[in-house]
Amino acid sequence: MANSESSAVSGHQLTLQAAAQIRGLIIDRVLLPGEKVRQVDLAEKIGVSRSPLREALRTLEAEGVVTYEVNRGYVVARLDDDDHEQILAMRAMLEAELFKTITRPDPEKLAYLKEANENMIEAIDARNVAQVLHWNREFHFTIFDLSPLGQFRREVQRLWQLSEGYSAAWWWRTPDAAKRINAEHNAIITALKKYDISRLTELSNAHRTGGHERTMAVAALR
Repeated sequence: MANSESSAVSGHQLTLQAAAQIRGLIIDRVLLPGEKVRQVDLAEKIGVSRSPLREALRTLEAEGVVTYEVNRGYVVARLDDDDHEQILAMRAMLEAELFKTITRPDPEKLAYLKEANENMIEAIDARNVAQVLHWNREFHFTIFDLSPLGQFRREVQRLWQLSEGYSAAWWWRTPDAAKRINAEHNAIITALKKYDISRLTELSNAHRTGGHERTMAVAALR
């Protein structure tokens, strides 16, 4: 019985790891929107067997990261302008609720946000897009985690992952322009330190909308 449970946990971990690796390939532009997922090649690339890979693809399908097409199999999801607009609107509503319920951050949390922002700038200078996205995500979700609304937070995470491949395209094309994001993050930290929820929401809305517009500008070039 114990071995069976251990095997199930191990298999679940392999599935989670495979899903994370596939997301990474999408972020790194190795897998592009609309591209067919070739399972044999992908299993070899990420070093897993076909079984956890299939489970990982089902997980990503449920998240909307990939879709299943008859006669093609799994395909990296392609989002159109309307999809992005809906994602933006849903994030705005969900994040506003998270901000309403966040607790006041302690000095350690504020210091970590500054550290995440600094790490993001270092990654921009190094043109390491994967690390830019990692620290950008870490910055925002550290704030979201101050709220007790776990379901809201998880839904924001799902929506975030849907469009992250498109965000990666913008970072690849305009690494220098990304430095202004650092200034926006610093303003958000200041509002959070003052526990000014109205200002925090205002700044976050502008930051999110600006990111959406930049992503759409790059998508139009594809």
